[in-house]
Amino acid sequence: MTTSSVTSAALPPGGFGNGIFRAYVNGRERPGAGEFTVLTGEQNPAGPGRDVLYGRGIPGTSFLRVADLGTGRVYVQGQLLTHSDEVSLDASVQSVRVSGAESVTRWSVTDAFDLEQRVTVSGTTTADSRVTVTTRITDVRTERHRFRVEYLWDTAVAGDDGPVVQSGAAGASFRPFDPVHSTEQTFERSTGELAVADKYANPGSPTFAVAVSGTGTAGAVPDRVQYVCLAEAVFAPIGGYVTDPARDISSPASDCRPPAGGPDSGLLLLWSRDAAQDDATVAAVLRMSPANPYASTLRAGPVSLGTATATLTDTATGRPVPGRTVVFTSGGRVRCRVVTDGAGRATCDSLLGGLLGYDVDFAGDAIWAAAHGHGGLPGGAEEEVSGGEGS
Repeated sequence: MTTSSVTSAALPPGGFGNGIFRAYVNGRERPGAGEFTVLTGEQNPAGPGRDVLYGRGIPGTSFLRVADLGTGRVYVQGQLLTHSDEVSLDASVQSVRVSGAESVTRWSVTDAFDLEQRVTVSGTTTADSRVTVTTRITDVRTERHRFRVEYLWDTAVAGDDGPVVQSGAAGASFRPFDPVHSTEQTFERSTGELAVADKYANPGSPTFAVAVSGTGTAGAVPDRVQYVCLAEAVFAPIGGYVTDPARDISSPASDCRPPAGGPDSGLLLLWSRDAAQDDATVAAVLRMSPANPYASTLRAGPVSLGTATATLTDTATGRPVPGRTVVFTSGGRVRCRVVTDGAGRATCDSLLGGLLGYDVDFAGDAIWAAAHGHGGLPGGAEEEVSGGEGS
């Protein structure tokens, strides 16, 4: 069971949420009131305190922009104003309140509109936990205006500030062996979602992925979702960023970089709303993907001259899982900690012989569940144990 009072040495103080996600929001006393970021919680299979959005729990790079198309003004959450028509929302903030697993930030633009942002962490398990960001505009004028609403999120999955994306149908899970996008992309109005995953340098074995989508309500579907070079998208006018499908924004060779650091990709979500027709509400959801780790199998081979090889595979497909640490033990002692190679193999040459054989274990992560294997002497029986539910 996850709770809203989870604490861990790996998590910075403050914040709110459950054991899977923990959100951190700027109060009204700081520039960028209502800006937020997200970390993994204490019970997340990826481990606690890992970035989902950039910041290590300090908000500042994921924010909101609202364009009032009637007046031509653009209201920005924070102080990064890059065009003459932009105005900081900080001058209009009324309150920032955190209660339980939700924050509510309210602004009031004089004689124009009221604005509310809710960041809500819901659920009790890996499968049903969600971070939902909802923005509502209430136009207080007699003649109501049309608006554009933009979320710019600096995804930094597990510390990878240049994560890749993979498109899929609504509710689909990240598929670790399928192709991913590492170049800029624009996805026009769609009911699907994007999975964002770490480890571009080894795309066959990411350690952590999250999915980003609308809420499933037809009215909440973004007009456009863009996978962008964040370092440049922050300077584009609202709705004006043009993606280049040939531009690499994720690999180590990418030129999409802030003044210091590595590749810096992000997501830009854009909605159009007419306050005369509805209450001008938009929302986006972030969740774990897969909802539960896929099952893995660890096959332990025989011991020959003190050496043995174990192989880690995806249970459903039989494909190797590289880049994972497996632990060999025998005689009650850890003998080796070895990272699986491209074929999913790990070799330990420090095993003692004996009738009891040896054990090998993979601890599991957010993509693949834990697995155990037992190996013995040449010609002896092998034991393999799969773990995980998959999704």
